[in-house]
Amino acid sequence: MVFKQAARNLSGKIRRKVANSVNLTLERWHDRRWLPSAPNPVLNEALGSSATTPSDISDHVGTLFYEAVSTRPRLIVELGTRGGVSTRALLAAAEISDAHVLSIDIDECSNINFPDRFRRRWTFIRADDVAFAGEPFATFCATRGIPPVADVILIDTSHLFEHTRAEIKSWIPRLADRGVVMFHDTNMGVYRRLDGEFALGWDNQRGVIKAIEEFLGRSYAEQTFFADVTGGFAITHLPWSSGLLVMRKLGNLQVQAV
Repeated sequence: MVFKQAARNLSGKIRRKVANSVNLTLERWHDRRWLPSAPNPVLNEALGSSATTPSDISDHVGTLFYEAVSTRPRLIVELGTRGGVSTRALLAAAEISDAHVLSIDIDECSNINFPDRFRRRWTFIRADDVAFAGEPFATFCATRGIPPVADVILIDTSHLFEHTRAEIKSWIPRLADRGVVMFHDTNMGVYRRLDGEFALGWDNQRGVIKAIEEFLGRSYAEQTFFADVTGGFAITHLPWSSGLLVMRKLGNLQVQAV
């Protein structure tokens, strides 16, 4: 009896020790922070130091690259260039896909230092992106001998409701069947990066996500990860790092909104 009792006590101590070890491990994982990486060598080369420099777009460059490549694009359009971090991801996709990137910004961004093999796939035009969606875009495509449509569109400009609404009205008709349009800054204000750091954005009064909601006839909680299918689009939203919403056009497949 004494031996059995000692065995039970020992067994209980082992179970408690194992449970404590598991709890400590779970606590460490609970505090874990996630970091972006660029395992694809072309993407890594295009990003350069941007691959490890935290910003409000750095957590999304892998998604931009993946979504762009998956369309098998001929033409990628970037609305809003700024420092060119997103441009680098799109140029990597263009290099793999033998495509071209057209970047449009109201500010001068043509002097960004890209490696030569990526720069040859890039055209920068300083212009109002809404105005450019009309005849100027058609002319640009005609000179390249391609239809006046974009396989990929990234919208990352003023983040204001009226401007985003105008961009949707002007550029969605330019999106190719099975094309993808991506919107950055759908979840602004105080935002969190994947590394756990918080940063202060600015209150755009839900400008980007509000314009998307109006276009799709939906209401979204932009602080959440969500997926949706409506209005002829498959939609995914990533809430971290100011938010990124991806809308993939479903071509001739008609999806009835509920």
